[in-house]
Amino acid sequence: MTRLILLELRKLAKPVLTVLGLLTAVTCVLCCTLFRDYALCYALDKWEIGTEFLPLLFPLIVTVPVCWQLYYERRDRFLVYTLPRISKGGYLAAKWTACAVSAFVLLFVPYVLSGLTALYLAPYAELHPEWVRPYFHIFLTWYTKYPLMYLFVLSLWKGLLGVLTMTFGFVLALFSSNLFVVLTAPFVYALLDNFLWSALRIPNCFLAAFEPYKFGSSLTVQHWLWGPIQLTLVICLTVLYYTRLRRRSIYPL
Repeated sequence: MTRLILLELRKLAKPVLTVLGLLTAVTCVLCCTLFRDYALCYALDKWEIGTEFLPLLFPLIVTVPVCWQLYYERRDRFLVYTLPRISKGGYLAAKWTACAVSAFVLLFVPYVLSGLTALYLAPYAELHPEWVRPYFHIFLTWYTKYPLMYLFVLSLWKGLLGVLTMTFGFVLALFSSNLFVVLTAPFVYALLDNFLWSALRIPNCFLAAFEPYKFGSSLTVQHWLWGPIQLTLVICLTVLYYTRLRRRSIYPL
């Protein structure tokens, strides 16, 4: 199984590394430049300002470089050719593991490296923490006194959300016959999710708090978990829809 996972990772290496390199470069540059038009209170403010575009685009980032290959393997009947060599569940498990590792890395690495750039390599900027009293921020003690801990924990959380979002695209790639739907449905879902809960005036519940600092210290455990639980339910309903109602098979013979 380990050799198969490594083989699948090699298949994804070129698109994933290309997107990873570009995204890391862009976020690091933005963390060194955008903050100049802002009044900063703490060192990590540079990081938050430079990565503000990622919450909008992250569903595309973790889906497009990863899920297209599975779609073509199913469409070209490559999945059927694997049956004499490995079980259906074994191959799909290895495939998902490789895709999950790729999706996690696509978010975790740019966030961490851009955060380190903001802390240690970005041009000096005067900080004015006394301008904002009281200062509301999630994990405020970590954010102000232990920025590295805050940086790694939040990057880890975002990487895990990226894996879950990629799983939605992965499921669609197993059943859908439309590549556009496979690659854009997670992005559309995130937009509709944000719009719905904002319209209902429950903004703390959408895919969750992908940028939790925007909600200050008001987030509870329920707020953190509601977005992932909701997306998990959507993934399960998607599987039921294709398997029970549409009668679609992953391995059409």
